[in-house]
Amino acid sequence: MIIWRGKGLLVVLAFILGNVINAIPFIILQVNTQHNPGFILNGISCTIFIAMINYFLTKKFISDSVRTLVDEKTGERVQIKDNSALFFIRNKYWTWIILVLGVALTIAVSAQLS
Repeated sequence: MIIWRGKGLLVVLAFILGNVINAIPFIILQVNTQHNPGFILNGISCTIFIAMINYFLTKKFISDSVRTLVDEKTGERVQIKDNSALFFIRNKYWTWIILVLGVALTIAVSAQLS
């Protein structure tokens, strides 16, 4: 089963890089994420890091331009776009999905912690 198309794995790379980049200051500063303030700060900052990395990877590696190819025999023009996707959702939409789900999950879980 194919779950990505084109450069769709850039979204997974954004998740990994965002979590690693977010974890470094929390480990160095020894922030207690077991209680609400630390947990919310960790969740929101991780969400923002992942969304930013996904946005920049999408802008850098996925082109918005349309290539037009012409068939020599028939003269028919064919337009080709980069439709990179993960789970059939295009990479550029994952930034907003990450932001919404990240904030919603952080709020929902932090409400259960208190």
